[in-house]
Amino acid sequence: MDPTPVPVSVVSTRKTLAILANGNVGGYLQHNLIGSGHQGPEMMTRIIMSLKSGIQEEIEWALTSLSQISCTSPNLVNFEKTPYLAHELISYFIKPFQMILEKKDQLITQEEMLLSLDSLLSLRNLAQDLVNQQYLSQLKTLKKHLIEVLKIFVHWFYVGDVRSHYLTRFHNQFREGLNYLIDLLEPLSCYYIDNTKNDPLFNQLLFASLHTKDKYLLINIMRIISHLLFIKETAAIAKTSEGENNNEKQEEELEEELSKTPNNCIDAIEEVHLENFVFFLLIADNDLSIATLEFLKQYLSSEAFHPLYPTSIKDSQTYRLKKLLQIKSSKAIYQTLIKELPILIISNLSLNDPSKIPDMPPLTLTKRSQYINVPTVLPLLSKQLYDIIVKFPEPLRATTWLRCCYEPFSKANEANVISDSSDVIPGEVTQISLWKAYEKQFEEVWQTSKTQPNPEWPPLLPAVDFIKNVNSAFPNSEAMVVNLNPESLEQTPKKKFIIKGIQPRQFVVNIDIGNYEALRQKPTPNSDSALNADSKILPIGHIDFDKFQHNLNNLSEALLSHSSLLKKDLKEITPINLISHDLLDYIISEVLDNNESDELQDLFRLYNSHWLPDLIYSNPSLLEAGLVNSKWLKYLL
Repeated sequence: MDPTPVPVSVVSTRKTLAILANGNVGGYLQHNLIGSGHQGPEMMTRIIMSLKSGIQEEIEWALTSLSQISCTSPNLVNFEKTPYLAHELISYFIKPFQMILEKKDQLITQEEMLLSLDSLLSLRNLAQDLVNQQYLSQLKTLKKHLIEVLKIFVHWFYVGDVRSHYLTRFHNQFREGLNYLIDLLEPLSCYYIDNTKNDPLFNQLLFASLHTKDKYLLINIMRIISHLLFIKETAAIAKTSEGENNNEKQEEELEEELSKTPNNCIDAIEEVHLENFVFFLLIADNDLSIATLEFLKQYLSSEAFHPLYPTSIKDSQTYRLKKLLQIKSSKAIYQTLIKELPILIISNLSLNDPSKIPDMPPLTLTKRSQYINVPTVLPLLSKQLYDIIVKFPEPLRATTWLRCCYEPFSKANEANVISDSSDVIPGEVTQISLWKAYEKQFEEVWQTSKTQPNPEWPPLLPAVDFIKNVNSAFPNSEAMVVNLNPESLEQTPKKKFIIKGIQPRQFVVNIDIGNYEALRQKPTPNSDSALNADSKILPIGHIDFDKFQHNLNNLSEALLSHSSLLKKDLKEITPINLISHDLLDYIISEVLDNNESDELQDLFRLYNSHWLPDLIYSNPSLLEAGLVNSKWLKYLL
């Protein structure tokens, strides 16, 4: 069979132009043009080809596309499979900053700075992936470049020296770049371990933490610093038990490790940095609190050796704890922590309000002692109390002495007074005995006034003024004149000058108690009726155990029924609660339990005794959940 020509469809120019004019090119050209329907190279291939092309427009498109992909589909980029992309992003990121280091500020263009930010943003987003993190963390050149750029940013924002005129137009881009850079360092810093005391990255971050006012930056900086405190496991070989058989390699590593002079970056942290971090706990911000708490936990739990204790992890940790708490100086951080950590332990938890817990039912108690008679001998002031009162001016001295040695008396007390054969009558004293007791107590004052007066001891109050002042000392007292019954009808009744409403005390009380009891309101006649009735019927020392146990059970049931059931695995308990508990428990066990000085214990009691015991009492689930250690209570009571 002879070959015959096969017709080839060719689109004529005239026909194509006609179709274009009619706007109907889609359906016709889609099936007839050569290469129609082919999607072209994949997006990542297209980006790589654009970067290799060297064409400025293609490079700009590639870097912009990469920044978009890093935000929307970061899983498309794998630096281990395409290391070329990582190196290109780094080179375009560092380009304008290399020019700054080379003193070529005037040559930097706006386009180069924008491409640098796009590259840095892409690195920042892609570094959130674990595979990319591990790859980037192994690039020593990247860490070197990051430190160089960080120095530029820190100098620009926080040093305050003269800035380059050519760089002022990039101020906003520098601000944006600093945020991206810190975000990039946050995951990468987990892999930068065993950093030295002079590590430039660590020291630049410490400097920035003291000067930045940006909450977002500060939180990330604290996280990076916490990561940089990580050490490799071989530094902890010293912790292995003595009975464990280590191989020769481990022994050599241990000897080599112990022979080195400790030079970890943790010892570059000074008290000023610690104060700066800890004082952020005073701000009611959960993000700042958790970042600070995580840093403190890492700082205190670090197993890096200190130069003073090159062979003991325990001693190194104890040294840093005392340094943190400023035990040997101002103790400012210690006071902040023992005040704020208990508050953070219970922060954001649904707890019972101690003021709304039902009170304990009133108990009926009887007299426990026969020693309730009115004393026949007035008690004398102690030397310490005497030295204070004797220097008071009159009539304050007389008033204070009366209140310390005498007590107010009311009709409600009569049922509790046991009558005897003595001449002392409850609730009254004679005016002459009162004056004589006053003279006897301050005999030294009026005796020395005759020979050599003491300028610090004012003279005694005259007798008339002293008796008039009794009513000022005890507003419920009253000066009275009573007629005594004559022994026979022939005798004239004698008069007795008394003070009604006071009686001598069994024991001297201090000034505060004396003032309080003298000025408080009188009890109502029926307020103690039940007590008085029981006191007359029940024997002395009687205790109604059944009633007491019943009331105690009722109160316990009321507390448990209102108490929130907290558990450590509940979502309500946050890392703030847990880390705060761990830190406070560590401080108490290492400092308060092992410290012979009472000052630190008194400070802990000062800040927490007025509220924490009541809160624990009304929320027993805090103990059950382990958020509060029962051993802490001995420092609160």
